[in-house]
Amino acid sequence: MENKKIISRENFIKRLLNIFLRSGLSEFPSDYTNLHVLLKSAILTLDKTAIFSEKEINRNLDYWISNISNLTPMKDIDHVTLRRMLVDAGYLTRNRDGSCYQVSLSGDGQPVFDDAIEQVDVIAVIKSEREEIARRKREYMEKLNSP
Repeated sequence: MENKKIISRENFIKRLLNIFLRSGLSEFPSDYTNLHVLLKSAILTLDKTAIFSEKEINRNLDYWISNISNLTPMKDIDHVTLRRMLVDAGYLTRNRDGSCYQVSLSGDGQPVFDDAIEQVDVIAVIKSEREEIARRKREYMEKLNSP
């Protein structure tokens, strides 16, 4: 059995903020761990027990995309590509005809995430850090402009 390193809550949040606020990334990350942090962040907005129709999963992924794109420079993500990546990476399972989707709590090829990550409100974390960055920038500018 492969010995996988567990991604802690702290590491997850640090990577999440780097991906969405500091990297300038406008598409899916090429780094394996960062890609999985991004995919996991989308899954965290879904009901883990629900069975979604294709229309429902698309609506939920669009919710994540619209909230993330309002907070970050990532603009080149669409629900179709995101859904496909989530299925391919094992975060979502679907029936044969693609009409029903369900969150998969663990899949082949996924890194191991600390259970505490399940409680992270991804959108709130990004929004809070973005506000903190803006506050620090304001303070810096005020300091520069003061006599």
